[in-house]
Amino acid sequence: MKTNRLIILIPVLILFACSKFTGSKEPLYTSDSVSPDSTRTVLVAYFSRSGNTEKVAKAIAHHTGGTLYRIERKHPYPEDFKECASEAKKELNDSIFPVLRDTITDIDRYDVIFVGGPVWWHTAPMPLVSFLRKCDYDFTGKIIVPFCSYANMFPNETLLEIVNATPNAVHPHGFISHEGDTLGLSKWLHDIKLIQPAI
Repeated sequence: MKTNRLIILIPVLILFACSKFTGSKEPLYTSDSVSPDSTRTVLVAYFSRSGNTEKVAKAIAHHTGGTLYRIERKHPYPEDFKECASEAKKELNDSIFPVLRDTITDIDRYDVIFVGGPVWWHTAPMPLVSFLRKCDYDFTGKIIVPFCSYANMFPNETLLEIVNATPNAVHPHGFISHEGDTLGLSKWLHDIKLIQPAI
């Protein structure tokens, strides 16, 4: 009897372990609708270490005419990858919100704010969370558009963290880039009505 229970238990444990790390394949938030308006002012705020998210951010700024803003820690992460990963994991596990290098003094003038970063430890990096939760910005009524770059898994969870951190904003469907790929970005911006279609 114990042997039978063990045989049943092993597949369950394997399934749990696999499901824990697969990430979501479906968006975890409901997109809000946005009406076209060419007069909106646009900010593209992003955190990037390897350059993948920066590539996406620059493409968004190019298509929208938006202002680029790089989110940076006051004290940069170590150059060594393992040391950086370890420090980032400690920030996440201990809910440490790193101090940022600077803040945006005129954020009120932007109607649309694209917010993006890479997937770190299955979610958004803590400097990005600091930008959203600890800088005393008022995102009420603004259009917050999440985007991220990822290598393996959990892009939708990263988009969801951006959405959850700005509950009083409007959230069009986000953009997911695999390692900085911008294929489909222009169509996405058109689909969420933040750029006009090419004539």
